Amino acid sequence: MTSVVLTIPDDPAAVPGWLERHLLARDLNRLVAELETVHRSSVTLPVLDDLLGQHALGVLAGGLSGLPRQTLSMLLRHPSLLAELRDRVLIEGGSYWDHYIRTDGFAETGSRVADRVRAAVAASPPTPRQNSFRRVGYAATAFATAAAVLVGVHLAGLRVPVATPGTEIVAGPGWGFQKVKQLPAGATDAQTLTALADLAAEWGKKTPATPAELARRLVEFREGCAAIQLAENLPLSDPNRQWLRLRCGDWAAALDGHLRTLEDTRDTAAVRTAADRTVAGLVAELRARAASPGKT
Repeated sequence: MTSVVLTIPDDPAAVPGWLERHLLARDLNRLVAELETVHRSSVTLPVLDDLLGQHALGVLAGGLSGLPRQTLSMLLRHPSLLAELRDRVLIEGGSYWDHYIRTDGFAETGSRVADRVRAAVAASPPTPRQNSFRRVGYAATAFATAAAVLVGVHLAGLRVPVATPGTEIVAGPGWGFQKVKQLPAGATDAQTLTALADLAAEWGKKTPATPAELARRLVEFREGCAAIQLAENLPLSDPNRQWLRLRCGDWAAALDGHLRTLEDTRDTAAVRTAADRTVAGLVAELRARAASPGKT
């Protein structure tokens, strides 16, 4: 399989168009994973709004061609921002971007899947295609990413069920992070972080045997990450709440990568092993944080 990174044009003038094509393509998660392998930077991740600055409205209205070369370089050096930018474009982008998503019924399927995600995380719908680049924060973009993950599974032929228009969707009780609303309101930080570790460990209660089963399991865990991002009044202090949302964003990106690998390879055993490592790592991280909840 050809590396996406190796297709980056040598001509800097061609990079904006190349990146636009991949931003709304099904291989974006693979591109992000490859770039993260290349750029393992310990530098603090910049905020997307701050990085785009005065060019934000222009990106939504007319694409990436107006971005300075340095800004494009920063996007490629911090590839997790690409997923956030994709979500912004899908929610607020203008008609310029429509030709990238008018394929394979993406727009219609995306709308239906978004309804399913909203039901799963009990979230209110975002205002579609507002003509402003508002600071929605990670909570809104996490919702959009969850929708994009489900769209990817559907379009890849794994057929995660999607409700038809007019059908009421009732979310099940869920498992793992999907049960974040069940956390006791009066818990200490240590108790909440321990409870979250226990919820994440529910991943190991099932061993998916087919690509479709594993895809569903990954999507359900990913929905749980969105539930954390969108949860109000998490029983945590502000520092630990911010830490959790940042780390959950990283874990979600890892899950997205596992799902994309599954779509590309259909190697259930290998992807399940990799996902097991991801979940074991995040469970250990939550338990370590619970042991020292006051650290910064």
